[in-house]
Amino acid sequence: MDEMNKLNDEALEAVSGGAGKTKWGYVYDDQGTVTFTDKNTGEALKISAADWKWLLGKYDGPIKDPEYYLSTVPVKDVRSIIAQHHAGTMN
Repeated sequence: MDEMNKLNDEALEAVSGGAGKTKWGYVYDDQGTVTFTDKNTGEALKISAADWKWLLGKYDGPIKDPEYYLSTVPVKDVRSIIAQHHAGTMN
């Protein structure tokens, strides 16, 4: 019998048109839209590439890993932060 060929995750990401995962495992599509999933509740929020970049710029700390800090924030709070940003009440 012929040996079955399987794609590994890296090969599959290359096939999907550039989609992949961030450092902390959040899935993003070929447009850079990140699906931010709350690790406690499982609730998910789609965040545009521009908003993701802006959010990461808001988190800083001694570890120097903004995505780590963002990963500790609940989806409901991230949704609120983005809404305030779009309303112009948060820089």
